[in-house]
Amino acid sequence: MNSATERLTHSGAFLEGTPETIFTPEQFTAEDRLMAEATERFIREQVMPLVSRLESGEKGLMRALLQQAAQLGLLGIDVPSEYGGLGLPKTTSALITEKTALQPSFAVSHAVHTSVGSLPLLLFGTREQTERYLPRLTAGEWIGAYALTEPEAGSDALAARTRARREGGTYYLTGNKIWITNAGFADLFVTFAKVDGTRFTAFLVERSAPGLLVEREEHKLGLHGSSTCRIVLQETPVPIANRLGDEGQGAYVALYTLNIGRFKIGAAAVGLGKEAWRLGYEYAHERRQFGRPIAEFDLVWRKLAWGRTLLFVCESALYRLAGDLEATFKILPTGSEKNLGSTPENDPQSRWRYAAASFAAECALIKVAATEMLDQVIDDALQIHGGYGFSEEYPIARLYRDARVNRIYEGTNEINRLNLVERLLYMRRRGLWTPVMEGEAPTEPNEPIMETLASLRHLASKATIALEEVQELPQALIEPLSDALIALYLLDSAFVRAHMTGDPFQHAALALYHEHVRRHLTGWQVDLSPLTGETPIPLTPQPLAPLYERVWRSL
Repeated sequence: MNSATERLTHSGAFLEGTPETIFTPEQFTAEDRLMAEATERFIREQVMPLVSRLESGEKGLMRALLQQAAQLGLLGIDVPSEYGGLGLPKTTSALITEKTALQPSFAVSHAVHTSVGSLPLLLFGTREQTERYLPRLTAGEWIGAYALTEPEAGSDALAARTRARREGGTYYLTGNKIWITNAGFADLFVTFAKVDGTRFTAFLVERSAPGLLVEREEHKLGLHGSSTCRIVLQETPVPIANRLGDEGQGAYVALYTLNIGRFKIGAAAVGLGKEAWRLGYEYAHERRQFGRPIAEFDLVWRKLAWGRTLLFVCESALYRLAGDLEATFKILPTGSEKNLGSTPENDPQSRWRYAAASFAAECALIKVAATEMLDQVIDDALQIHGGYGFSEEYPIARLYRDARVNRIYEGTNEINRLNLVERLLYMRRRGLWTPVMEGEAPTEPNEPIMETLASLRHLASKATIALEEVQELPQALIEPLSDALIALYLLDSAFVRAHMTGDPFQHAALALYHEHVRRHLTGWQVDLSPLTGETPIPLTPQPLAPLYERVWRSL
């Protein structure tokens, strides 16, 4: 297994300074890479040839593919070996997720099963629950689903109207859930309801439970090969033994699980982005116009150079977070559970809960950054295809449709921008990160990137501190603040990685991304001046053309 970063960090640490090292993809071991290659072969050879059949709705096919994936261990990448899983480090888990993302319909079915469909059991399940269900889920004998969203409770999940009433040792659930991935063939639904209309609680509902009705498949814009249905609960009996966590603890079950799910969406977006970029790059070299490949035209190759730059910085940030998550899963700091408002227990489940909660801000950040990067890369790849990109005969059209939902599920990107700031405020109020104010962060002479990082830290810290006394976060200011935070995390991660590896392409991409961040910095300073009270200092832009050329030449 790869050695994840051993240093222990904390949420918000990127606001305090630049680390000397982070986990990078260059640190993967030969074993990690072999597992990734085996996963990619499975997707390309066993799944992709069946896409037309999957999208036609062939009954039982997706379930059969998931069961084949289970034989490779792909349904238990995060599950400990005692339950039949591989128990991989979060770094390797992200790499495997990148590869499953190559076919999005399979990827979303796999991701829901392995993350929000299984991880709640690791985080909150009793010994009896985990022993009963996890081995079945890991082996593909059972398929998992996650039933949270309702017609009137999407982003505001706690507004759920599904009710649960208890009689003796049984709860009776009544309500509707929508957009439930895997619902057409799932065996176990992690379902949420309010006990007596007030206590938001999680339950494990088996498909065979009386009163559970799975309705028709939704007609979706993309992901045609995945199953998405509404489920109806009509006085559905659930034994008390299938309550997941305590009554009223459902918000923790939902949100802790979604944090890891958002991290996984970031990994999938990076993987799919690489595939879309490859399609655009290859087509640009194959397609000839005006007597030469279109890749030779500036307005084409600049799209490819920028897409590859965005992939580099997002990948750097993703694996930095993966390394920090893995380090946190391994070590439970003294008093950490108390800081997070839960009971300290020195057991693996406490470590899972702590790790899932402690990097909520960064998980929201990487979900937004990676999915918006993905849309840019896919859109440019389709544009490079010209009219052929609008044809379903070319794979980029399907990727374009399939990718759009990434900015919506597991919390819309608007909600995740709010989550990013709210969670940093939460950690700040508890003294878990210290803001860096102007003059406190030394910068290296002749190191403009460090100067930009210092400016971003000062801006983000001062704006965040100003929000501590605000009753309701002003969304008009949250957008520029979250964008500045995202740019800080990505630029910081790419900077460290490039200096660790010395790779010429990485340094070229870093320089290009840095100039784009510089050009936005003054705008963010202007937008956030109501919070900071500071007058921005205009920056002189540097020419972009040589930076693009340097990236393109280094590919």
